[in-house]
Amino acid sequence: MKRKDLNIMNIAKKFSGALFIGLIGLTLHSCQSDPNSPGVEYMPDMYRSRALEPNMQQQDEYAVDSQEVRLPAVGSIPRGFMPFTIPESNEGYAMAADLKNPLPYSEETLKEGKTIFGKMCSHCHGKTGKGDGGVIGNSEYPPPPAYDGAIKDLPAGKIFYSITYGKNMMGSHASQISQEDRWKLVFYVQKLQGHDVAKLYAEKEDVVATEDAVAEEAAH
Repeated sequence: MKRKDLNIMNIAKKFSGALFIGLIGLTLHSCQSDPNSPGVEYMPDMYRSRALEPNMQQQDEYAVDSQEVRLPAVGSIPRGFMPFTIPESNEGYAMAADLKNPLPYSEETLKEGKTIFGKMCSHCHGKTGKGDGGVIGNSEYPPPPAYDGAIKDLPAGKIFYSITYGKNMMGSHASQISQEDRWKLVFYVQKLQGHDVAKLYAEKEDVVATEDAVAEEAAH
C-alpha cells in the first residue's frame, strides 16, 4: 500500500475519532444544559402518546361513542355497588317495608350516621329531626314530618327507600349518599324516631337466631 493511501486512512481514522468524541461531548452538554430535556429522541411518536382533552370528539373508527372518555360497558356497575332492585312506585314503597338493614349495628356506625345526617339532612329536617331546619325557617317550603311524630314507626326499609328515591317534597339523595351510608343514616333516623337502636337490633338478632335454629331443627 502506498504511503499516500496510508496517510489518507490515518487522517480518516483521526477525523472519525474526533467526530465521535465531539458527538459524545455535544450529547453530554445538551443533557446538562437543560435537566428537563429528554435529549435526542428517536421516533418519539412511538412511545410518547398524544395528549387528548377529556370528552373531546375523536376521529377514530374504533371510538364508537366518538369521545376520549369511553362509555362504560353495558351492565357494568361501580366497584362495591349493590343494586337496589325495588322499583320506584307505590308498590315498591310498600315492598320496602320488608327490607332489613344489612349493616351490623355498632355505636361507631350510629355515630357515622349522625355525621351524615348533619351534612345532608339537618338543613331541612332539623338537628333533632323535628322538621325545623334552616331551609324551612327561611323559605316557603312546608316542614317535613317530625321523626318522633307521624312517622315514628316508619320501618327501616321505607326510610332507606325515601332516601334513595325521595318522597313527597324530598328529592332523591342516591347520587349524593352511597348505599352503605344510606343504611348508616337509617340507624340514626331510627334513633331520632325515639328507638333504643342498640336494643332494637339486638332483639332482631335474637329473633333471627331463633328462626334459624327452628329451621335447622325442622330440617333434621
